[in-house]
Amino acid sequence: MAEFVVGAERKRGPDGAVAMRIGLLFLPAAVLLVCALSRPHWALWLGMIFQLGAIAGIRAMAGSRSWHTLGMPALILYMTAIFWLWIGLGLRAPTDLVFHFSLAMLLVVSLAVFGLQILSDSGAQEMRNARMLARRLEDRRDWPSDLAGCRALPEVKALREAVHSDPVPALAMLLQPRPQVRMAALAAMEFRKYWEPGQAELVLSVAQHAQEPDVRAAAIMALANVDDRLLVERLAEYLRDSSPEVRRAATEALLWNTERRWQWIRPAVRQALGDAACEVDGPMIPNGQLLSSEAVNDLTAWAAEKGVMAIRAALTLGVHYERLLNQERDNFRIHDLQEQLANPNAATPLRMEIARLLKKDNLLPRDLHEKLLDTANPAPLRLIAAEALLAEGKHTGAVTALREVARLPNREIALATAEIVQRRLGTDLGLALGQPLPAIQSRQAADVTRRVMTWATQSDHPEHASRTELI
Repeated sequence: MAEFVVGAERKRGPDGAVAMRIGLLFLPAAVLLVCALSRPHWALWLGMIFQLGAIAGIRAMAGSRSWHTLGMPALILYMTAIFWLWIGLGLRAPTDLVFHFSLAMLLVVSLAVFGLQILSDSGAQEMRNARMLARRLEDRRDWPSDLAGCRALPEVKALREAVHSDPVPALAMLLQPRPQVRMAALAAMEFRKYWEPGQAELVLSVAQHAQEPDVRAAAIMALANVDDRLLVERLAEYLRDSSPEVRRAATEALLWNTERRWQWIRPAVRQALGDAACEVDGPMIPNGQLLSSEAVNDLTAWAAEKGVMAIRAALTLGVHYERLLNQERDNFRIHDLQEQLANPNAATPLRMEIARLLKKDNLLPRDLHEKLLDTANPAPLRLIAAEALLAEGKHTGAVTALREVARLPNREIALATAEIVQRRLGTDLGLALGQPLPAIQSRQAADVTRRVMTWATQSDHPEHASRTELI
């Protein structure tokens, strides 16, 4: 059933509009009742009962919206009422004024309802409402202090509904010089599915020429559903935009459908992951989304490279795997992650992310911890394994691994080792437990590093054997 919006109903407000619709639905039954009381006949009574039953059926089928909408069911009520009126009065008293008046009323109202039905189906009223809302936004003077706040305006939300069928009124707003007006128009077209030729290109041109990051981001989000490869590839260029907000919008708009788009955006994603200017963005994955198997394979290969690309590719895969585990704790998937972690030939950044994920969910078995103590593994993984094993009790291999890692000429690793030694072994190395580690370049960090390296070196001398055994 189509919903009609007319000027009279808008003046009455929602309650008045609903009351008028209820009145129109019950009008045929009321006409038959009046005729039955003034000109008793079984057909009129039967028709009135039929009308009431039909209204109850409409209410049951349409649910709570039956009082808010009119359409073909209302026309059926009027046509059947005319039928019962003709049987009750038209056949036996064709010249009766009551018959002619009732028939005229039903015909006029039914034609009006039919006209409104045609008007609603044509979209003319919806287009009129969209133009009125667009004009109201163009004339608006009191805008939120930040452009992002324009999205939450009631007029913008109403415009989003009004341009559902045709975005032309919103597209016309893009020609306005004020960024607030263009922002409102783009927010109303966010994630739009259907575009006529040339419309998506107009939105893209706004992104290309806008100086405001919010406007560029809104334009990208408006085109998030485009299915044209050329447009998608041009949107992918914004993965390296100068604004972090625009880069986030491009990630959300492009990577939500990697099953179809990955080959189109793969080169741009690789460049963005390796761009040092985008390093602060962290993982490149849309909120709540998963990556395709093809994207996972590429990211796994990129995690084995050097620099920023390896780190961000590993972070992205970490988020992907975490969401997979949150959806379903599949034993095969968990075993696959454990195998990747245990593989010494796998990329170190990826292994670190997998270790963090499995450790958080208590999915690291003891035998895997002991494998990670091996010198073939990176120092951070050896520290994770050593701490986990010492948390369960005494473990000679874990202590040995800590001593070996403590000798490495890396102050950051030395601080992490010292924290574990002091917390798990009870050796005071100058750290305040429960507090963040000191800055790497600080005097305290230098002192802690010297102490932990001394602890690791002294343990090799015979006079310290008894202490090691006690540990």
